[in-house]
Amino acid sequence: METAVHELACHHCGAVYRRVALGPGESARCTRCDSVLESYSRFSAGEWLAIILSALIVFALANAYPEVTLFVQGKGQEASLIDAVRVTWESGYPEVAVMTFAAGFMLPLVHLCLLLWILGAMAFGRLPLFFAGCLRLLDALTPWCMVPVFLMGVLVAVVKLAGLASLVPGVGLFATAALAVLITMLTGLNSHKLLCMAHDLGLDAPVEKAPSPPSPALFSRTWALILGACIMYLPANLLPIMEIASIGGASAHTILGGVIELWGMGSWDIALVVFIASVAVPIFKIVALSVLVYMAQVRSPSQLKQRTQMYKVVEFIGQWSMLDVFVVILLSALGQFGNLLTIKPSGGAAAFGCVVILTMLAAMGFDPRLAWRRAGHRRHLPAQRANITPG
Repeated sequence: METAVHELACHHCGAVYRRVALGPGESARCTRCDSVLESYSRFSAGEWLAIILSALIVFALANAYPEVTLFVQGKGQEASLIDAVRVTWESGYPEVAVMTFAAGFMLPLVHLCLLLWILGAMAFGRLPLFFAGCLRLLDALTPWCMVPVFLMGVLVAVVKLAGLASLVPGVGLFATAALAVLITMLTGLNSHKLLCMAHDLGLDAPVEKAPSPPSPALFSRTWALILGACIMYLPANLLPIMEIASIGGASAHTILGGVIELWGMGSWDIALVVFIASVAVPIFKIVALSVLVYMAQVRSPSQLKQRTQMYKVVEFIGQWSMLDVFVVILLSALGQFGNLLTIKPSGGAAAFGCVVILTMLAAMGFDPRLAWRRAGHRRHLPAQRANITPG
């Protein structure tokens, strides 16, 4: 049976399909690039609302209590995300403080409040005010909510300091772990899914229209962002990302230096995670985006489906490069023991944060539909149905 949303548009290749109602466990896939167009919602609007309220409660706990407490010679130092942001600001790196505060606190909070506003109304059978604007804002915020990355940063910081002093996990650490799970669940609630949910509930929501054709002007903008990321990648790896001063002397650590240190401590698994997130992922994003843009610009018809899959990978891994920045600010918050131990961020952290932001903007700014259109593909007929697959 047809529902009120008559068309499904693939945002990766531009194909348009007729929407049909899905059953439990089913999903609709694009026949051209195999992207998931829509999946059956396991939860009702009321159940999603309960998850959002739980996430807000856990969010409050994660930020009200310390993540971990470090003890050096009987003296304890607590650290939460807010503490880390404050120390980073006071150390003379306000740009790093703003980036981490936005990605770890402000934007996730706004994201949860938007979902509460939307699902709170839908759970009671009505549309919220400013529904269309809220959906656009929701899609814009989702990639920048980095609570799972922050959690991994806490774990890496704990491993780095475990051999130096006594560490006691706090309520904030367990709350952050729970919040990371809930945030990951809620990232699936994009504008398309919420619009389809509104129509399935019989609400008078606007019909989703196929996005306008992508402009070739995106090429110049994406190349500019990639070039900016390449330029900032050099100081990000050459400059120290943090400085450590203790009774034994002072030292400065680069990204690769931190990886080598973790490996030498026997934490090869954590060292591998940091190497992948902070070294391999930025290089892969820059190279992959360059290939995608170039192939689309020269109208290459080869391996379009594989290139679309590559773009999805670049989109997915984008935020994980922020891992080292979170590690540095957490270590800075924990390592405040005067002459005994002082840790503070350095210029490499600011440069690396810029690399992360520029590569994410480049990935979000590039439209993969350009590759398909310039290779000669156009929209499918609206009457064509997508593949309906179980599970």
